Amino acid sequence: MNFKVRKIHSTETKIKNRFWRRIVRFFGPRLSVIIVVVLGLAGVLWAGNTFLESDFFLAKKNRELFSFGSLKKDSFGHTNILFLGVGGRGAEGGNLSDSIMIASIDPSNPSASFLSLPRDLFIPSRIGDRKINEIYAAACYKHGDRKGLDIIKDALSDFTGIDIHYGAVINFDVFEEVVDALGGVDIFVPETIEDPFYPDENYGYQTFVVRKGLQHFDGEMALKYARSRKTSSDYNRAQRQQDLLLAIRKKAEELNLLSDFGKLQNFFEIYRRNVNTDIGVTEMIALAKIAIAIDYSNSVTAVLNDDPTQMGGFLYTPAKEFYGGQFVLLPEDLKDTQLFMDLVLIHPQVLLENAQVSVLNGSMISGKAGDTASRLRRLGFHVIDIDNYESDRPVFKTFLRDLSGPDQHTGTRAILKQIFEAPPVEIAPPQEQNPESLIDLQVILGTN
Repeated sequence: MNFKVRKIHSTETKIKNRFWRRIVRFFGPRLSVIIVVVLGLAGVLWAGNTFLESDFFLAKKNRELFSFGSLKKDSFGHTNILFLGVGGRGAEGGNLSDSIMIASIDPSNPSASFLSLPRDLFIPSRIGDRKINEIYAAACYKHGDRKGLDIIKDALSDFTGIDIHYGAVINFDVFEEVVDALGGVDIFVPETIEDPFYPDENYGYQTFVVRKGLQHFDGEMALKYARSRKTSSDYNRAQRQQDLLLAIRKKAEELNLLSDFGKLQNFFEIYRRNVNTDIGVTEMIALAKIAIAIDYSNSVTAVLNDDPTQMGGFLYTPAKEFYGGQFVLLPEDLKDTQLFMDLVLIHPQVLLENAQVSVLNGSMISGKAGDTASRLRRLGFHVIDIDNYESDRPVFKTFLRDLSGPDQHTGTRAILKQIFEAPPVEIAPPQEQNPESLIDLQVILGTN
């Protein structure tokens, strides 16, 4: 796609451009990285951020964005950002959230983790109990865009138990434009998609086909790949979106945006047209300082879903008659669901320990080890063995044994101890500690 830059010679525009040129020169690659990261984080959800508005520094309506405080953080030092992908005004669906993702950035590590939520998840909000894809649209209709963003952030903060500090609502057009501006992206497609029900511009359908294997997508193809869902689940689509996010970031890393100020201005114009956000200019620059050091190869990405055999599979479908005939999703166990979301976003280092866990049934209650292993796998733990615990009598209280040594897998030990309300972890004697062993931690289930 070709971008045309309109030449404007007003005094305000010259002031605006001089400001951004000084920012670019001062922060150098950091600013390009945060542009890339913001595009990357939102890329899947129609990436971008809006800061360079016309008469930005002179218009009163924009001064609230130019906040000079530091980044907001939770008690663990994380900054958490909600991204919503919407059709936008004039598009089918309008402000209904087609995609919902939370990104958590840890500046002390530094690292970033991502959690996608299904559109049909039914949660409470200040404007009533609704599917999450309806909350922002309904709140905007009643209270306006900025209040709508506050309401969906609050609703998801309450549901996840995690503070949501910022939000960005991005429409479809920005995603297509950004991918084209980057010259397309390369991505590996794990399974062939043949979707005869992809919506066209006339409220009908067209067929979208993409073959398994390494593909190069332009903006149009990337958008279709991210949105297609009729022949696959919302969870598969969320995973595709996260894969595209990382592909956009990788491609953007390869480009030196600062070498072409005209292209940089085009990105800001994309921001201006397509994003509603409460991230301020100086907060964007603060994110740049963190983003330069983030290693995305250690990122944790996950999707909350209704497949009990998969990580994050804590949701179920209740009877439609209780929800006005709607298909909705609810958490089977809110406590475990929130623990999973906390592990992904706030304590990803626990999952990254990749401890190999064995579940041994010492209770002599049939099926208890299998149920426990399923629960741990849904939380994201790597359970590789299920067996009976050899004992002449039932074990009364669940306990843990660490076969890897006291300095290994400390985060996993702490979380498992919390989950099972277990006594102090039993560290195996040195003669039983084998670095070549497949098992790092054992959970021995009791009757309690």
